Amino acid sequence: MVSQLAPEPPSIRRDGFGARLIEKTAGRGRVERLVLSPALATPGSEQAIRARAAHLTSLSAAPIGRVLRIERKRAELSILSEVPDGVTLADILAALEFGTLTLSDDELLELAASVVRAAGTMHGVLGTLAHGAMSSAHVVVTREGATVFTHAVFGDAVQALKRNREHLWREFGLVLPAAASVPRLDQRADVVQLGALILAIAQRRSLRRDEFPGALGDLVMGTQIGSAPQLNSRLRTWLQDTLQLHGRVVFASCVDAARKFTRVLPKACGDEAGALVLCTAIRQLSAEPAGEQAAADWPELPRQSFA
Repeated sequence: MVSQLAPEPPSIRRDGFGARLIEKTAGRGRVERLVLSPALATPGSEQAIRARAAHLTSLSAAPIGRVLRIERKRAELSILSEVPDGVTLADILAALEFGTLTLSDDELLELAASVVRAAGTMHGVLGTLAHGAMSSAHVVVTREGATVFTHAVFGDAVQALKRNREHLWREFGLVLPAAASVPRLDQRADVVQLGALILAIAQRRSLRRDEFPGALGDLVMGTQIGSAPQLNSRLRTWLQDTLQLHGRVVFASCVDAARKFTRVLPKACGDEAGALVLCTAIRQLSAEPAGEQAAADWPELPRQSFA
């Protein structure tokens, strides 16, 4: 449960992808404007992002946040996206770490199960396409306890930067498997990113910059949710497999990882009472931030404009 409301986030947040601002519109409510970093604002990156956004608009059944508009103003490239009514996993992890949110072991498993189920559903809809940028900042848990993955348009653009995985972790917060050359942001990479998300949930905090890649094995072996030995043994094995800590690919997609995760969970996980408690906590955390700014000059946004 929430002991007190978490500190309200600043109106502008910055990471390797750019600077993001939540704004309010008369026609659509909350939207996010992300002004991309120079590395992702090149003409080549723009073309890749627009192509991915156009493709994703046809996948309405996927738990993926929708891009509304992509705009170019001289050297600046920005993306306007719908903001699901909830809170990012990054904010949940920060609240857990700093004690403004307390979740029981069962509630923590409910949260993990929501993320894993959504990832499996997403890959089931995407076909061979990958999300590519499944960091905790791009995972939103809604007020109903469902999970939505945002910013699924960056995979090709980030891969084209040809950064090694240590650089991608430091710059973008993306966990990727070991690779002989440039890492591929494919569905197997999504599986590793999913494993990192669940590891962070189990740790009740975000992974630190110095913990990837070297400390992941120790973190997994020390992971424990509750006191049930069999549950924790199954969870550690699942984390080792998703994170490819043994150097082998076990899950080809998040569909496979989600199917195996159901065997990790206790039978009671997913019951109405546990889900209700988690939803209550999310609703308290997702109270409207004071830093949101009104976009009065946008009375109504167009559907999509990627051309």
